[in-house]
Amino acid sequence: MLDREEDQNRAMAIAEPILAGLHGVLSDSVSFYFGDAYTAAARADHTVRAVANCIYSHAEKRVATLAEATEGLSIIDVRSLRVANYRDQGLFRFKLVKPNGRHSNYQTKQQRNYDDQKSFPEFPEPAIRLTVGYELDEAGAGLKGIMIARPIGRSVLWTAQVILDAGVARWENTTPARFGSTEAIDFDADRVRSRRRGG
Repeated sequence: MLDREEDQNRAMAIAEPILAGLHGVLSDSVSFYFGDAYTAAARADHTVRAVANCIYSHAEKRVATLAEATEGLSIIDVRSLRVANYRDQGLFRFKLVKPNGRHSNYQTKQQRNYDDQKSFPEFPEPAIRLTVGYELDEAGAGLKGIMIARPIGRSVLWTAQVILDAGVARWENTTPARFGSTEAIDFDADRVRSRRRGG
């Protein structure tokens, strides 16, 4: 069992040196998609999935550029699951997310394993697995916010809003309030899924 606040503080301390860069990857990608690079007619033809795929493609290019310019940051590609690795301490996966930090696209088994915090031979074992998510505004026509989320199975343990002010990044805890004794977290995703199925 793990304390949620302690886990969030540890993860965000790892991410802090690259928070501005992570924010820039997604804010620039969203701005590029909704800017002059695409016509309104082209965007009108895109499904929600196509929009997410386009933004993700732009983010991939930008995070590769960020990695080249940032000491300790590299890209790991595991059969098309691409994550940014910072100093073997934090792994960051970029996704379109809902306000609660969850992403909703179809997931492969290895994507589920990533969210379940399971081991990969290609990933540094002690590294915490995080999602860097962007949320579109209500009209779906621009950026509402960028957050870092801590997935475990189909749940999100905590979310942190990333705010950029005059080039300086900071974060705020935006985890929805929970009721009952939920501060200690079970990190065994298979056990959590089994309980949800009534097993």
